[in-house]
Amino acid sequence: MKRILTAALSILTIGALFSVGSCVKKDFDAPPDNSGYDPQIPVTHTIAQLQARPAGIIDIDMVIAGIVVMDDKSGNYYKKIVIQDSTGGMEILVDQYSLYNDYPVGRKVYVKCKGLFVGAYNNNPQLGYTPDNTGNLSGIPAVLSSDYLVKANYPNPIVPDTLTLMDLAVPNNAKKYLNKLVAIKNVEFIASQAGIPYAQLANLASVTERKVEDCDGKSMVMRNSGYAKFQPLLTPAGKGTLLAIYTRYRDVPQLYIRDTTDVQFYGKRCDGSDPSAYVINDGFESLDNWTPVSVSGDQKWAIAQFGNPKPCVVMSGYSGSNFINEDWLISKALSLTGHNTFTLTFESAAKYTGNPLELFISTDYAGSGSPAAATWAPLSATYDQSNNFTFTPSGNINLNTYKDKTVYIAFKYTSTASAAKTWEIDNVRIKGE
Repeated sequence: MKRILTAALSILTIGALFSVGSCVKKDFDAPPDNSGYDPQIPVTHTIAQLQARPAGIIDIDMVIAGIVVMDDKSGNYYKKIVIQDSTGGMEILVDQYSLYNDYPVGRKVYVKCKGLFVGAYNNNPQLGYTPDNTGNLSGIPAVLSSDYLVKANYPNPIVPDTLTLMDLAVPNNAKKYLNKLVAIKNVEFIASQAGIPYAQLANLASVTERKVEDCDGKSMVMRNSGYAKFQPLLTPAGKGTLLAIYTRYRDVPQLYIRDTTDVQFYGKRCDGSDPSAYVINDGFESLDNWTPVSVSGDQKWAIAQFGNPKPCVVMSGYSGSNFINEDWLISKALSLTGHNTFTLTFESAAKYTGNPLELFISTDYAGSGSPAAATWAPLSATYDQSNNFTFTPSGNINLNTYKDKTVYIAFKYTSTASAAKTWEIDNVRIKGE
């Protein structure tokens, strides 16, 4: 009997321990929320005063504070954040990955600047660590980052300065906006860069420049990393408000977005066109919208770093000598629905002697395989006749006959053993109205 009672007490004791342990575990599952905590470190200087210091080590007790307006979450910035106060903005280099976990956009951060270095990368203000052998600042070592950067409350509202492209056109006149979040209204991507990827693949270019412009034709460069998560997404074709970090490269103004939610281009373009009207709008950053089909010859359609602007797609049957070729560049399936009229335009450039380029349209191509298995109707267009690679508009090619149908368009290139002309194509667009 005694053994039974002892066993029963042991079971009850173990059960009680599990019960207490369970309660304790629940207490530790939800750590206290410190997002509203501000250590209230006395601030001695503004960011503008920090920017005004000569380049070099900061040897005085100096504390600044600001709100994070750019982090590395999207991959458009790497191992750096940007903070701003009411007087200016500062890029801070930190040798650490995934900084957004500690310093997300909207977090207040105190910076103990003594021992850090102030500098500028091609005239854009920076705060970092010991300069390397080229004179550029290095990132604050990850193991030391908490010695200099002190996290405070989160989130905080960020009110961008609303400006025009003209306001920001000359960096020397717009220094107070450097590394700050700005809002620019009534801008759009230039026509040749609407509806294409934000950036080329990283193995082609680490950074890609895109241009935005206002309705007066004033333009500015937007720089997008090939490593950004939004790299393959297509730029919108509409007009609207752009949020961006304003920077400079020497005397050239530049804009960086945090992610694509900063690009609020939903309205009609400056020319009044509907942004949803483009069935295809291809500047040939890639051949994603096309299938090159080589019927004969070893040469093929390919992307080249020429164009209006570059890149473009090019075909030549010349490779040390002239070769016989028949090569088609066939579009993806294109649905001509939702509008009353459809117009095709493109630009061509050519040089050397050889056959003219041909343009066709089909409603029964299978989407892959030999073009000979489909019916192709010729389309009339204007081509470059300069023989000097002069990009020439095709003129408006009416596709109304194919309204409410799915079509394929194709460029057909041919060359002979005696003549192999080089043809370049850019800015293929089908617009519905």
